[in-house]
Amino acid sequence: MNFNDLFIFRTVVQAGSFSKAAAELNYSQSNISMKIQNLEELYNVTFFYRGHRGTRLTPKGEHFYEIVLKMLHLYDKSFEMLHDTGEQKGFLRIGSMETTAALHLPTLLTKFHKSYAQIELTILTSTSMENIKRLENYELDGAFVTGPVYKEHILAKEFINEELVIISSNVHKRIEKLRDIENCTLITFRHGCSYRAILEHWLHEDGVQPQKRMEFGTLDGIIGCVAAGLGVTLLPRAIAEKHLATQPLAIHVLATKQTQIPTWFIYRQDDFQPPALTNFIESIGAYQQLRQLYKLPIMTAFKD
Repeated sequence: MNFNDLFIFRTVVQAGSFSKAAAELNYSQSNISMKIQNLEELYNVTFFYRGHRGTRLTPKGEHFYEIVLKMLHLYDKSFEMLHDTGEQKGFLRIGSMETTAALHLPTLLTKFHKSYAQIELTILTSTSMENIKRLENYELDGAFVTGPVYKEHILAKEFINEELVIISSNVHKRIEKLRDIENCTLITFRHGCSYRAILEHWLHEDGVQPQKRMEFGTLDGIIGCVAAGLGVTLLPRAIAEKHLATQPLAIHVLATKQTQIPTWFIYRQDDFQPPALTNFIESIGAYQQLRQLYKLPIMTAFKD
């Protein structure tokens, strides 16, 4: 067995079938099947249920998949561990909600890049649910999510509290309770978005059942449609305030709900924490201290 066999195994799991994995890796399907069969013979375990609709992990396969993810992660990080010269270098993959990326990351990343210019940083935006899953699958080193998150081997650092408000076009009638939006179209991110889940929970609590929904993959799409009067949404107040100067929006506060929602930065509790991740966590703390010290608006740049 070599690490390429483990990489092939991971690809089959994530692709959902041998044929899709073969196409992704540019291998023949017979070669992929042989590699998986060799692994199964090595461990004397069946890893996959095979069928016409693809493959599905057996219980033993699910356990092995978790081991493979960690092994491949440690393989990648071993180069950083063995070649660590004390210089501020490395690679970092950070997940974020679109709202956090729009509100906080421009200032945070500017300061981080000035301090650690040689660290290669990639930001991937997605829903909180998807970011958590990617972190567990070792596809991310850390992520900003709506929390808290209670999962084994995941550490969480509170980042900031957001006030959630209903946002509508500026010609919409006043919204004081959720019953006021029962006949409105709800405009949200796709399933897995924490703000959407919170809104749906509130609606269920109050017995409100909106008849129409629209899903978008981008924040700009949501804001644009709300401003055009196509519906309403639930987002951080700071998002609405950021767009008020250029979009005809209105903010509505729900006094009957707990609208202060924390955003957390989460990362794995690994035996080896990359220096680049340690530096990023320290930068988060510095960003929080500067905001508190100067009480600056979210998008105001800090001066050196």
